[in-house]
Amino acid sequence: MEPFVTMVPYLLVECTLSDDQKVQYTLEPYTYARQTDGVPQCRAGDCGPFALKYIECHALGMEFPKAFNKRNGKSIREKMAVDIFQELPMCHE
Repeated sequence: MEPFVTMVPYLLVECTLSDDQKVQYTLEPYTYARQTDGVPQCRAGDCGPFALKYIECHALGMEFPKAFNKRNGKSIREKMAVDIFQELPMCHE
């Protein structure tokens, strides 16, 4: 993980289009926290929705929902698929 958190700030600076955008990024490595408690270990395919939901909650500064567990992993996976489908109108014209 260390190479990734060190490399991404450099990529952001190098890939920006203008000097104004470059100013808003620093070259300091990111910090990260590894989630180990509450990770569902039930079915193949639950890790993707779990990772997406965790990233979404982390980006919004929200707590990870306790509702994401073995019993309702399938329904959460289906709801996320519908949400993604509805956000991409050009895919279902």
